[in-house]
Amino acid sequence: MNCVVSVGNAKEYDVEGLKQNISKRINDIGGFESIISRSDRVLLKPNLLTSAPPTRAVVTHPSFVEAVASLIIDHGAKVSIGDSPPLGNLNRVLSKSGYDDFMRRLNVEPCPFTKKRTLECVEGRVFRRLDLAEEVFDFDAVINLPKLKTHTQMGLTLAVKNLFGTVLGTDKASWHLRAGKNIDDFATVLVQIFEQVNPTVSIIDGILGMEGNGPNNGTPRFIGIVAAGKDAVALDAVLASLVNFPANMLRTSVIGQELGLGMADLSKITILGDELKGFPITDFRQAKSVTMAWNLSYWNPVRRFLENHMITRPMIDGAVCKKCGVCMTHCPPSAISETNGALSIDRKKCISCFCCQELCENDAIQVLEPLLGRFFSRVSR
Repeated sequence: MNCVVSVGNAKEYDVEGLKQNISKRINDIGGFESIISRSDRVLLKPNLLTSAPPTRAVVTHPSFVEAVASLIIDHGAKVSIGDSPPLGNLNRVLSKSGYDDFMRRLNVEPCPFTKKRTLECVEGRVFRRLDLAEEVFDFDAVINLPKLKTHTQMGLTLAVKNLFGTVLGTDKASWHLRAGKNIDDFATVLVQIFEQVNPTVSIIDGILGMEGNGPNNGTPRFIGIVAAGKDAVALDAVLASLVNFPANMLRTSVIGQELGLGMADLSKITILGDELKGFPITDFRQAKSVTMAWNLSYWNPVRRFLENHMITRPMIDGAVCKKCGVCMTHCPPSAISETNGALSIDRKKCISCFCCQELCENDAIQVLEPLLGRFFSRVSR
């Protein structure tokens, strides 16, 4: 297990500067020869949640992806970019997010995920089978390119979470429904997907990140780092520590280590790269939904009570809602309905997966944190 993470300072999205920076990160963890071979077919998997300009910090910045693609091409490999956005087709998301120009110049092909492959998981895993995009397994190497963002359900979306994009868009809701309110169940799904995809390396765009109620409607924030690692669990643990996110709250890293798929213990991770100043970022704003009970252990009865009776939930702001129906169509438990021309959420059906908030392009889904939830949030810190 390669428990080496390299972190570098980065102030802007200059492609040539990023190529030098990313090259240093890759050299720290073994060099390009340990990642790809000449003539390899390489899949880049950015975060392409939805169509969004780079300034919103929703998608992996196109200049960041261009820098990685250019480096891979320089080493003799052929590059494609793939994802399965939950809303909208890949070509539209790429175009609206600023990818078209460099993809034409570098002859990079889009790879929409359209076919399923059923994969058998190893003995002892919670979920015995996973249906993932067949196209992912047609490549010689997968390079994972996440964006550093908060996530209303999981706390942060980093390297492990980014590979949920290899689930076809139409199947994502079913996994949310199967996991329900149990965050550890969903984290286990994410970790098992990561295990199957097994990316060669993960390189995180942490220059302009997102805080608050991400991954779509949070607030862009300059963080100024680029980081890489072959162990995605370790990489996520390091990045979480840099934004002052408690280790036990990043459930994908905790469960990833428990299953022997990576290292989440910072004392056992070798961190190389630049000298970092101003970290951890102590005022980095978490998503409201994870500030209520995640500092309590999973089996703590107080936490279970909070989840069942005072859990943070999405709320539709009628004054902002455009009544497009996207949230209603994609709600995993069908908890959203229209009555007298207004959309509302059935609290009994809602599983707080926040898919509605993630997909709403109008910022009409607010995060409602009850009074007692806010109180216990302060107590549990």
